[in-house]
Amino acid sequence: MNDMTIPFATATGLRFPDDIVFRGYAAPSRVEGEVHDLEVEGQIPNELNGAFYRNSADHAYPPLLGKDIFLNGDGMVHMVRFENGHADLKTRYVRTRKFELERKARRALFGAYRNPFTDLAEVAGEDNNTANTSVLWHHGKLYALKESGLPYELDPNTLETLGERNFGGKLNRTFTAHPKLDPETGECIAFAYNAPGQPTRDIELYVISPSGEITSHETFQAPYSSMVHDCLVSRNYIAFLVCPMTCDWERVKKGEPYWHWDSHLKTHVAIIPRKEGVKAIRWYTCPKVAQQTHTFNAWEEQTEAGTTLHLDQFITESGWLSQFPDIRDPNAREKPPFGERWSFDLDSASPEFRMQRLINQIGEMPAIDPRYAMKRANHFWFGTNNPAIGPMLPWGPKGPPFTCVGHFDEAANKLNFWYAGPDSAPEEPHFVPRGPDAAEGDGWILTMVGRRAENRTDLVILDALHLDRGPVAVVKFPYRVHEGFHGIWVGAQALGW
Repeated sequence: MNDMTIPFATATGLRFPDDIVFRGYAAPSRVEGEVHDLEVEGQIPNELNGAFYRNSADHAYPPLLGKDIFLNGDGMVHMVRFENGHADLKTRYVRTRKFELERKARRALFGAYRNPFTDLAEVAGEDNNTANTSVLWHHGKLYALKESGLPYELDPNTLETLGERNFGGKLNRTFTAHPKLDPETGECIAFAYNAPGQPTRDIELYVISPSGEITSHETFQAPYSSMVHDCLVSRNYIAFLVCPMTCDWERVKKGEPYWHWDSHLKTHVAIIPRKEGVKAIRWYTCPKVAQQTHTFNAWEEQTEAGTTLHLDQFITESGWLSQFPDIRDPNAREKPPFGERWSFDLDSASPEFRMQRLINQIGEMPAIDPRYAMKRANHFWFGTNNPAIGPMLPWGPKGPPFTCVGHFDEAANKLNFWYAGPDSAPEEPHFVPRGPDAAEGDGWILTMVGRRAENRTDLVILDALHLDRGPVAVVKFPYRVHEGFHGIWVGAQALGW
């Protein structure tokens, strides 16, 4: 480990630093427990039976190095179970190897985000996976995911950690936090980068069958080692953006952040046919420096000229500078993402493609009706801010908090908003259809909302096509759960309830 002061590592008792990541509403919650029959304002729709799972980064111990970034907290999964108009809450840490070692020692043992050179000698070579980013439901199993480690399987009813999974030894050391589910075939399309645990140009591509078997595993090389956080999958193609959020192992060894934004590098797009695989990969170079944050969807359009592949996603022209620095300009400010559509004429030999503004509104954490994944969708939901409706909230440890949930109806070219209220911050929206045969968008949006003045959390249910009508129901938590990243809805039938 590097020679540096460790102000909290050997202290008796616990004391978190007075820092933006560890104070106020952002402070660790660390509460594992259950609350049956949560208080409800309004009425939970009778059709809403199942479970909402979401993952968060909730530091179990004060950071070894005195400070830390939001992303490095321990995975804490929250489950809200809906049954016949009632809602129950369960929260539990993912028992990763890191978590278990630190709980036994009663202090932090691992250092900076994804930097083994800052760990204590007693955990040298141990896995620092926090399993804190998202959750996956596939082949009847629930997994907690982080892109720097392997999946951890959880019991979907108790949230008990069942163990790390490598799919019969076919996964190396990492697995994406954003796999894509094919609603027609039931397949899961997934990938991994930096699979050895340190930066490489290799990106591994997997297809997982509906029964949970890896049926395809291929590797291709990117132009440079990049944070590949998300991907896009259409009916017949897979697309990756390689963006200039890059890692240099020598800088990591010196104790510098794992990622740096380097605007001197170009942004590239890889398009891979799902049938032919990586041997038919085609590369494009973006005419602007851009970072993909998260994705809505990919879909194909047949025209007289041939096949056009459309990629709908949030794009920013800076990296995630609230977490990682700009290597060229340490004073650079993070730029907001906007919804963009990038269109590729696949039957043309031209290296160019078209970029257009899809949603003329800042936003992040995109959602669509999952039944329309891999084909054209018309309805788009996202977290956003709209100062015309309500004031912005102060900058937090992961950037400016949302104050609104937005809905864009592309056919009507119309934006609609729900404002969460003063000192309230909604998180990622999730669409749940009213029923299997409901029209696109006919259903509900679920979003966790931080009631910051009350230091408490709600789960809000909205009419997906009429956000501005306000909540259908507000499920009130009696305490604050930690701000989260990504979640999923799993219906009662799939869960066997």
